[in-house]
Amino acid sequence: MAKLEFKMSEEYIEMGSCTKAHGLKGDFIFNLHNTIDSSVKVGVKLLLKPFTDTSSVDPKGETFEVENIRFGNKVIARLMGVDSRNQVDAMMPFTIFISRVDFKEIADGEVYLSDLVGIGVFDSEDARVGVVLNFYDNGAQPVLVIELLDGNKIELPFVEAFFPDVNMDEEKITMINPGLY
Repeated sequence: MAKLEFKMSEEYIEMGSCTKAHGLKGDFIFNLHNTIDSSVKVGVKLLLKPFTDTSSVDPKGETFEVENIRFGNKVIARLMGVDSRNQVDAMMPFTIFISRVDFKEIADGEVYLSDLVGIGVFDSEDARVGVVLNFYDNGAQPVLVIELLDGNKIELPFVEAFFPDVNMDEEKITMINPGLY
C-alpha cells in the first residue's frame, strides 16, 4: 500500500466515512457529507482514520491519494496503492478527512458547513439560544445539530427558512424558532 506523509499541523476536516467495498478490484463506496461540488476529487490526499480496531488503517491515520472517483447514486472511489478487495475489506471501516488547504475557494455569501461548528446560534431578537454542535446530510439537504443552552439538542435543515442569516465575521448564525424550544 502506498502511504503518504501528512503533517499533523495541518487542519483536517471530516468529509465522510467508508464501511463498504465495491466490486473486486479495490474500490470503496464513500459516504461523503457533501456529494455536490465535493472537494474530494482525483489527486487529493485523504487522511483515513479507523473508527474500530478491526481496521488495518494505522490508528494515528494514513494518507492516500484519490486515483479515481465517480459520483452517482453511490460515490465509488479508488485509492493509489489499493488494488484488491482484500485490501479494501481489511481497511474498513474508516473516517475520511482532507486538509483544509485542499478545499475549493467559495463565493461570497457561501460557507463551508465545517466552519459553522462551534458558532453561536441566536434567535431573531439576537438572544443566544445555543451553538452549532455538528452537521450531516440527510440526502435532501444539510442538517445542523444545535445544542441549546439548556443542554437539549435539536436538528434542523440548513435552509433559509430556519437560518436566514449567517455572519462569519461575528461568528453567529440566526435561527428562526421552529417551536421546538
